[in-house]
Amino acid sequence: MMRYLFQLFILVLTIIGCKKSDNGILVPPSDPGMPLVNQMNVQYGVAPDTSGNNVNLLLDIYFPPAATTAKKYPLFVMIHGGGYVGGDKNGNADECRVMADSGFIAVTINYRLGWRKGAGNCNGDTADLNKAMYRGLQDAHAALRFLVSKKNEYAIDENWIFIGGSSAGGNIALNTAYINPMVAMQAFPGLNTLLGAINTSGNSLTTSFSIKGVCNMWGALKDFSLVSSGNAIPQISFHGMMDNVVPYDFGRFQNCPNYILMSGSLSLHRQLVRFNKSVITHLSITGGHGHVEFSVPFMMSNTACFFKKIMKSTTVSPLVITGVVNSCNM
Repeated sequence: MMRYLFQLFILVLTIIGCKKSDNGILVPPSDPGMPLVNQMNVQYGVAPDTSGNNVNLLLDIYFPPAATTAKKYPLFVMIHGGGYVGGDKNGNADECRVMADSGFIAVTINYRLGWRKGAGNCNGDTADLNKAMYRGLQDAHAALRFLVSKKNEYAIDENWIFIGGSSAGGNIALNTAYINPMVAMQAFPGLNTLLGAINTSGNSLTTSFSIKGVCNMWGALKDFSLVSSGNAIPQISFHGMMDNVVPYDFGRFQNCPNYILMSGSLSLHRQLVRFNKSVITHLSITGGHGHVEFSVPFMMSNTACFFKKIMKSTTVSPLVITGVVNSCNM
Protein backbone atom coordinates (compact mmCIF):
# COMPACT_ATOMS: atom_id res chain seq x y z
CA MET A 1 0.00 0.00 0.00
CA MET A 2 2.78 2.45 0.97
CA ARG A 3 4.65 1.69 -2.25
CA TYR A 4 1.47 2.43 -4.26
CA LEU A 5 0.98 5.75 -2.47
CA PHE A 6 4.60 6.74 -3.09
CA GLN A 7 4.30 5.98 -6.83
CA LEU A 8 1.07 7.98 -6.95
CA PHE A 9 2.81 10.89 -5.20
CA ILE A 10 5.62 10.90 -7.78
CA LEU A 11 3.08 10.78 -10.61
CA VAL A 12 1.22 13.79 -9.18
CA LEU A 13 4.45 15.77 -8.84
CA THR A 14 5.35 14.96 -12.44
CA ILE A 15 1.95 16.09 -13.73
CA ILE A 16 2.15 19.32 -11.70
CA GLY A 17 5.62 20.01 -13.14
CA CYS A 18 4.44 19.47 -16.70
CA LYS A 19 3.19 22.31 -18.86
CA LYS A 20 0.83 22.27 -21.80
CA SER A 21 2.12 22.64 -25.34
CA ASP A 22 0.28 24.68 -27.97
CA ASN A 23 -1.96 21.71 -28.82
CA GLY A 24 -2.87 21.08 -25.19
CA ILE A 25 -0.66 18.01 -24.66
CA LEU A 26 1.19 17.83 -21.36
CA VAL A 27 4.97 18.15 -21.81
CA PRO A 28 7.44 16.95 -19.12
CA PRO A 29 9.49 19.75 -17.51
CA SER A 30 12.87 20.39 -19.09
CA ASP A 31 16.05 19.55 -17.21
CA PRO A 32 17.14 22.70 -15.34
CA GLY A 33 20.74 21.48 -15.31
CA MET A 34 23.32 21.91 -12.58
CA PRO A 35 24.32 25.43 -11.53
CA LEU A 36 27.81 26.56 -12.59
CA VAL A 37 29.91 28.55 -10.16
CA ASN A 38 33.27 30.24 -10.72
CA GLN A 39 36.28 28.01 -10.15
CA MET A 40 39.73 29.27 -9.21
CA ASN A 41 43.12 27.56 -9.53
CA VAL A 42 41.98 24.64 -11.64
CA GLN A 43 44.97 22.58 -12.73
CA TYR A 44 45.14 22.02 -16.47
CA GLY A 45 48.61 20.53 -16.71
CA VAL A 46 52.17 20.11 -15.46
CA ALA A 47 55.30 21.20 -17.33
CA PRO A 48 58.98 21.95 -16.64
CA ASP A 49 59.99 25.56 -15.96
CA THR A 50 63.20 27.22 -17.15
CA SER A 51 65.17 25.30 -14.49
CA GLY A 52 63.69 21.96 -15.48
CA ASN A 53 61.46 21.72 -12.41
CA ASN A 54 57.86 20.64 -12.99
CA VAL A 55 55.27 23.30 -12.13
CA ASN A 56 51.49 23.06 -11.94
CA LEU A 57 49.66 25.01 -14.65
CA LEU A 58 46.52 26.69 -13.31
CA LEU A 59 43.51 28.54 -14.68
CA ASP A 60 40.44 30.38 -13.37
CA ILE A 61 36.93 29.98 -14.81
CA TYR A 62 34.22 32.66 -14.71
CA PHE A 63 30.69 31.62 -15.70
CA PRO A 64 27.82 33.81 -16.91
CA PRO A 65 25.31 34.79 -14.19
CA ALA A 66 22.86 31.97 -13.37
CA ALA A 67 24.64 29.63 -15.81
CA THR A 68 23.71 25.96 -15.69
CA THR A 69 24.71 22.81 -17.54
CA ALA A 70 21.31 22.87 -19.29
CA LYS A 71 22.79 24.93 -22.14
CA LYS A 72 26.13 25.58 -23.81
CA TYR A 73 28.11 28.83 -23.74
CA PRO A 74 30.87 30.21 -25.99
CA LEU A 75 34.36 30.08 -24.50
CA PHE A 76 36.79 32.99 -24.22
CA VAL A 77 40.36 32.41 -22.97
CA MET A 78 42.27 35.50 -21.79
CA ILE A 79 46.07 35.49 -21.38
CA HIS A 80 47.90 38.01 -19.20
CA GLY A 81 50.89 40.13 -20.17
CA GLY A 82 54.15 40.83 -18.36
CA GLY A 83 56.97 40.58 -20.88
CA TYR A 84 57.36 36.83 -20.26
CA VAL A 85 58.88 37.57 -16.86
CA GLY A 86 55.89 38.69 -14.78
CA GLY A 87 52.14 38.94 -14.56
CA ASP A 88 49.49 36.56 -13.28
CA LYS A 89 46.05 35.31 -14.25
CA ASN A 90 44.54 37.25 -11.33
CA GLY A 91 45.26 40.42 -13.27
CA ASN A 92 42.61 39.44 -15.83
CA ALA A 93 39.76 39.06 -13.35
CA ASP A 94 38.02 42.26 -14.52
CA GLU A 95 38.26 41.28 -18.19
CA CYS A 96 36.81 37.86 -17.41
CA ARG A 97 33.94 39.29 -15.36
CA VAL A 98 32.87 41.56 -18.23
CA MET A 99 33.02 38.68 -20.72
CA ALA A 100 31.11 36.37 -18.35
CA ASP A 101 28.44 39.04 -17.85
CA SER A 102 28.23 39.18 -21.65
CA GLY A 103 27.38 35.48 -21.87
CA PHE A 104 30.79 33.87 -22.33
CA ILE A 105 32.55 31.31 -20.19
CA ALA A 106 35.68 33.34 -19.51
CA VAL A 107 38.94 31.66 -18.56
CA THR A 108 42.28 33.20 -17.61
CA ILE A 109 45.42 31.08 -17.47
CA ASN A 110 48.85 31.14 -15.92
CA TYR A 111 51.69 30.02 -18.16
CA ARG A 112 55.39 29.40 -17.60
CA LEU A 113 57.43 32.59 -17.32
CA GLY A 114 61.10 33.41 -17.70
CA TRP A 115 63.64 34.72 -20.20
CA ARG A 116 67.10 36.19 -19.68
CA LYS A 117 66.54 39.92 -20.23
CA GLY A 118 70.04 40.99 -19.24
CA ALA A 119 70.99 44.27 -17.57
CA GLY A 120 69.96 47.51 -19.25
CA ASN A 121 68.16 47.88 -22.55
CA CYS A 122 68.48 45.53 -25.55
CA ASN A 123 70.75 43.07 -23.74
CA GLY A 124 68.30 40.21 -23.54
CA ASP A 125 68.99 36.73 -24.84
CA THR A 126 66.87 36.56 -28.01
CA ALA A 127 67.17 32.77 -28.25
CA ASP A 128 65.83 32.56 -24.70
CA LEU A 129 62.97 34.91 -25.63
CA ASN A 130 61.97 32.50 -28.40
CA LYS A 131 61.86 29.70 -25.83
CA ALA A 132 59.63 31.79 -23.57
CA MET A 133 57.25 32.50 -26.45
CA TYR A 134 57.21 28.82 -27.38
CA ARG A 135 56.49 27.68 -23.80
CA GLY A 136 53.59 30.13 -23.65
CA LEU A 137 52.23 28.69 -26.89
CA GLN A 138 52.53 25.16 -25.50
CA ASP A 139 50.67 26.12 -22.33
CA ALA A 140 47.84 27.83 -24.21
CA HIS A 141 47.40 24.65 -26.26
CA ALA A 142 47.37 22.54 -23.10
CA ALA A 143 44.74 24.80 -21.50
CA LEU A 144 42.47 24.64 -24.55
CA ARG A 145 42.80 20.85 -24.79
CA PHE A 146 41.86 20.61 -21.12
CA LEU A 147 38.87 22.92 -21.42
CA VAL A 148 37.46 21.10 -24.44
CA SER A 149 37.91 17.79 -22.63
CA LYS A 150 35.65 19.25 -19.90
CA LYS A 151 33.11 20.70 -22.33
CA ASN A 152 30.16 18.86 -20.77
CA GLU A 153 31.15 19.54 -17.18
CA TYR A 154 31.75 23.25 -17.91
CA ALA A 155 28.92 23.60 -20.49
CA ILE A 156 31.31 24.81 -23.19
CA ASP A 157 30.11 25.16 -26.77
CA GLU A 158 33.19 23.84 -28.55
CA ASN A 159 31.94 25.33 -31.82
CA TRP A 160 32.61 28.83 -30.49
CA ILE A 161 36.04 29.21 -28.94
CA PHE A 162 37.73 32.61 -28.81
CA ILE A 163 41.09 33.71 -27.44
CA GLY A 164 42.66 36.98 -26.38
CA GLY A 165 45.53 38.51 -24.48
CA SER A 166 47.48 41.64 -23.66
CA SER A 167 51.14 42.35 -24.51
CA ALA A 168 52.99 39.02 -24.14
CA GLY A 169 49.58 37.43 -23.66
CA GLY A 170 48.47 39.00 -26.93
CA ASN A 171 51.50 37.44 -28.58
CA ILE A 172 50.58 34.04 -27.15
CA ALA A 173 46.95 34.44 -28.24
CA LEU A 174 47.97 35.35 -31.78
CA ASN A 175 50.50 32.53 -31.92
CA THR A 176 47.84 30.07 -30.74
CA ALA A 177 45.36 31.33 -33.33
CA TYR A 178 47.73 31.29 -36.30
CA ILE A 179 50.53 28.78 -35.62
CA ASN A 180 49.76 25.06 -35.82
CA PRO A 181 52.23 22.30 -34.87
CA MET A 182 53.70 22.08 -38.39
CA VAL A 183 54.15 25.84 -38.75
CA ALA A 184 55.63 26.00 -35.24
CA MET A 185 58.60 23.94 -36.38
CA GLN A 186 59.37 26.62 -38.97
CA ALA A 187 58.54 29.66 -36.82
CA PHE A 188 60.54 28.28 -33.85
CA PRO A 189 63.29 26.15 -35.42
CA GLY A 190 64.82 23.52 -33.15
CA LEU A 191 62.42 24.05 -30.25
CA ASN A 192 60.20 21.13 -31.19
CA THR A 193 63.17 18.86 -30.49
CA LEU A 194 64.35 20.79 -27.43
CA LEU A 195 61.01 21.48 -25.70
CA GLY A 196 58.58 19.11 -27.41
CA ALA A 197 55.70 19.76 -29.76
CA ILE A 198 53.27 22.56 -29.01
CA ASN A 199 50.33 20.15 -28.86
CA THR A 200 51.81 17.50 -26.55
CA SER A 201 53.22 19.52 -23.65
CA GLY A 202 51.53 20.02 -20.28
CA ASN A 203 49.08 17.12 -20.41
CA SER A 204 48.43 13.97 -22.42
CA LEU A 205 45.00 15.02 -23.68
CA THR A 206 44.38 14.73 -27.41
CA THR A 207 41.20 16.79 -27.69
CA SER A 208 41.18 19.19 -30.62
CA PHE A 209 39.92 22.76 -30.80
CA SER A 210 39.21 25.41 -33.40
CA ILE A 211 39.58 29.12 -32.58
CA LYS A 212 36.96 31.32 -34.25
CA GLY A 213 38.23 34.78 -33.30
CA VAL A 214 40.99 36.62 -31.45
CA CYS A 215 41.25 39.77 -29.34
CA ASN A 216 44.70 41.34 -29.46
CA MET A 217 45.61 43.98 -26.87
CA TRP A 218 48.94 45.63 -27.74
CA GLY A 219 50.43 42.31 -28.79
CA ALA A 220 52.03 41.19 -32.04
CA LEU A 221 52.82 38.18 -34.19
CA LYS A 222 56.30 37.23 -35.34
CA ASP A 223 55.40 37.84 -38.95
CA PHE A 224 52.14 38.87 -40.63
CA SER A 225 52.81 36.22 -43.30
CA LEU A 226 51.95 33.59 -40.68
CA VAL A 227 48.35 34.66 -41.35
CA SER A 228 47.26 32.97 -44.56
CA SER A 229 44.09 32.40 -46.53
CA GLY A 230 43.83 29.00 -44.86
CA ASN A 231 44.05 30.11 -41.21
CA ALA A 232 42.85 33.75 -41.17
CA ILE A 233 40.13 34.39 -38.58
CA PRO A 234 38.22 37.47 -37.37
CA GLN A 235 40.20 39.78 -35.09
CA ILE A 236 39.64 42.82 -32.89
CA SER A 237 42.65 44.77 -31.61
CA PHE A 238 43.51 47.63 -29.24
CA HIS A 239 46.89 49.35 -29.54
CA GLY A 240 48.68 52.61 -28.79
CA MET A 241 50.44 54.25 -31.73
CA MET A 242 53.25 55.47 -29.45
CA ASP A 243 53.93 51.96 -28.16
CA ASN A 244 57.71 51.56 -27.81
CA VAL A 245 57.56 47.98 -26.53
CA VAL A 246 55.43 46.17 -29.10
CA PRO A 247 55.02 47.93 -32.48
CA TYR A 248 51.46 48.81 -33.40
CA ASP A 249 52.35 48.26 -37.07
CA PHE A 250 55.69 46.67 -37.92
CA GLY A 251 59.02 46.96 -36.10
CA ARG A 252 61.46 45.57 -33.57
CA PHE A 253 60.45 44.35 -30.13
CA GLN A 254 61.25 47.11 -27.59
CA ASN A 255 62.73 49.15 -30.45
CA CYS A 256 65.95 47.17 -30.08
CA PRO A 257 67.86 46.65 -33.36
CA ASN A 258 68.99 43.18 -32.26
CA TYR A 259 65.56 41.98 -31.14
CA ILE A 260 63.00 40.17 -33.30
CA LEU A 261 60.83 41.89 -35.87
CA MET A 262 57.13 41.84 -35.02
CA SER A 263 53.88 42.50 -36.86
CA GLY A 264 51.51 44.47 -34.65
CA SER A 265 47.80 45.19 -34.79
CA LEU A 266 47.73 47.38 -37.90
CA SER A 267 50.03 45.10 -39.85
CA LEU A 268 47.79 42.13 -39.07
CA HIS A 269 44.73 44.24 -39.90
CA ARG A 270 45.97 44.75 -43.46
CA GLN A 271 46.64 41.03 -43.86
CA LEU A 272 43.16 40.10 -42.67
CA VAL A 273 41.58 42.64 -45.02
CA ARG A 274 43.51 40.94 -47.81
CA PHE A 275 41.74 37.68 -46.96
CA ASN A 276 38.31 39.31 -46.53
CA LYS A 277 38.06 38.62 -42.82
CA SER A 278 36.13 40.65 -40.27
CA VAL A 279 38.62 42.90 -38.49
CA ILE A 280 38.41 45.95 -36.24
CA THR A 281 41.45 47.81 -34.93
CA HIS A 282 41.15 50.43 -32.19
CA LEU A 283 44.16 52.77 -32.10
CA SER A 284 45.13 55.38 -29.53
CA ILE A 285 47.05 58.17 -31.30
CA THR A 286 48.98 59.28 -28.21
CA GLY A 287 48.86 55.96 -26.36
CA GLY A 288 51.88 53.92 -25.40
CA HIS A 289 52.09 50.32 -24.22
CA GLY A 290 49.12 49.23 -22.13
CA HIS A 291 45.54 50.22 -21.47
CA VAL A 292 46.18 53.93 -22.23
CA GLU A 293 42.75 55.47 -22.91
CA PHE A 294 41.01 52.14 -23.41
CA SER A 295 39.34 50.96 -20.20
CA VAL A 296 38.64 47.29 -19.49
CA PRO A 297 34.83 47.71 -19.83
CA PHE A 298 35.32 49.55 -23.16
CA MET A 299 37.60 46.88 -24.62
CA MET A 300 35.75 43.84 -23.40
CA SER A 301 32.26 45.10 -24.23
CA ASN A 302 33.39 45.83 -27.79
CA THR A 303 35.14 42.45 -27.93
CA ALA A 304 32.02 40.59 -26.74
CA CYS A 305 29.91 42.47 -29.30
CA PHE A 306 32.38 41.65 -32.09
CA PHE A 307 32.47 37.95 -31.20
CA LYS A 308 28.66 37.78 -31.02
CA LYS A 309 28.45 39.22 -34.53
CA ILE A 310 30.82 36.50 -35.69
CA MET A 311 28.62 33.88 -34.05
CA LYS A 312 25.58 35.27 -35.88
CA SER A 313 27.47 35.34 -39.20
CA THR A 314 27.02 39.10 -39.34
CA THR A 315 29.29 40.82 -41.84
CA VAL A 316 31.72 43.15 -40.06
CA SER A 317 33.35 45.63 -42.42
CA PRO A 318 37.05 46.33 -41.72
CA LEU A 319 37.47 49.34 -39.45
CA VAL A 320 40.43 51.27 -38.08
CA ILE A 321 39.19 53.56 -35.32
CA THR A 322 41.18 56.15 -33.38
CA GLY A 323 40.15 57.26 -29.90
CA VAL A 324 37.52 55.92 -27.56
CA VAL A 325 34.84 55.23 -30.15
CA ASN A 326 32.48 52.30 -29.68
CA SER A 327 32.73 49.94 -32.64
CA CYS A 328 29.82 47.72 -31.61
CA ASN A 329 27.14 49.52 -33.62
CA MET A 330 29.31 50.42 -36.59
